[in-house]
Amino acid sequence: MMGILLLAKIGWRNLWRNPRGTLLTALALGLGLTLLLVSLGLLDGGHEQTIASAVRLGTGDVVVEAQGYQDAGSPKSLLPPGAAAIAEAFLHADSMKRVVRGMSPRLLASGLLSSAINADGVRIMGVIPQQERAVSLIPQRIVEGAYLNDDQRTGAVIGAALARKLAVKVGAKLVLMTQMLQPPDTEATGADGGEMQSALIRVSGIFRTGVQAIDAHLIQLPLPQVQGLLGGPDRVTQIVVLLGREDDSPMVARELRKRVTGLPVEVLPWREAMPELAQLFLLDDAFNYVMNGVVLAVVGLGILNTILMRVLERRYEFGLFSALGLRPVQLAVMVIGESLALTTISLALGLVLGLGAEYYFANHGLDLRWFFKSSGPTAPVFDPIIYARLSLTRIASSVFIVFLTATAISLYPALKAARTKLPDALRVL
Repeated sequence: MMGILLLAKIGWRNLWRNPRGTLLTALALGLGLTLLLVSLGLLDGGHEQTIASAVRLGTGDVVVEAQGYQDAGSPKSLLPPGAAAIAEAFLHADSMKRVVRGMSPRLLASGLLSSAINADGVRIMGVIPQQERAVSLIPQRIVEGAYLNDDQRTGAVIGAALARKLAVKVGAKLVLMTQMLQPPDTEATGADGGEMQSALIRVSGIFRTGVQAIDAHLIQLPLPQVQGLLGGPDRVTQIVVLLGREDDSPMVARELRKRVTGLPVEVLPWREAMPELAQLFLLDDAFNYVMNGVVLAVVGLGILNTILMRVLERRYEFGLFSALGLRPVQLAVMVIGESLALTTISLALGLVLGLGAEYYFANHGLDLRWFFKSSGPTAPVFDPIIYARLSLTRIASSVFIVFLTATAISLYPALKAARTKLPDALRVL
């Protein structure tokens, strides 16, 4: 024990024989940890913001829909009335009040929207305005006019790109044509389904989300109006659920599945309802990990070079230690001890710098608006200011990875020190 303490004391003194080199090496490793913490914090924060925006422009954190709708996307795949009632009763239960932020039933269909100038295919979405405000970003992205309200029986909000193509403004009249639905409990009148229906609607508002597919093709109307137009009273296509925490989506989906067991219904968390977005996050994670690995490799090679040069410059010292009776293992332990002490200083420095930068980005964010000035949409889908979010697990794993990397790097210089040849090491030129 005394021998180990003596070697640690000698190793600590050796670190400060060249204080500038020690501090520069510690700063290099500390900056590596800082970059790792900042990149992971911005990555997690960016993902959190992207998910929050994506689910409010898509299917929510959890979606309840007819079985097979996810694959076929047929507008005739309607939720059984009993399933909708069961889902709404569960989501309104007292136990779910702290989990669920909002829910909104929707009736989806396809149609043709015509103005006096042009016509285009559209995605029809019937909504209950007040409930849709709680789960969707579209009510917040109105740029002209106003969003729908619950007292409004007719009217529509359309995307800015669609309004531009049809050459219409707020207050303009449009003709909406669509095909009546054939719910499963009625007999089909033909192979292609119901008859064509048309309605005259007035534009109440125009929204801009920044997503071309939404701005150019989506139209929202009051749910009763769409139900009457499609011939499906009291029927909906899906129920969209927005949660307070995205992490609760698997639990809520699992509990909802239990409630609708036996019914032709699917309950999907957003990762299953929007698999392309989930895969995009996985790809982004992989790219970020590769970049962090490159940063750690560059920093590690710099540290290896520094420690190895120190070992080679001290061949005479190691030879003298060997002549005094130190075994090769003890020489290796001394070098590893120096490296661990240097790593400890580096980690402390990296944590101070990294957590300081993390605190700044968590409160002020990384402003990317300068990038969107020239290339971004007028109303970007996602917040151009990214706020960092870093968990204790991320911090602990980052510190462990850097510590493990530095420890592994020190093994080769320690092996070189242990293999010091006594006659050659004591030769003085």
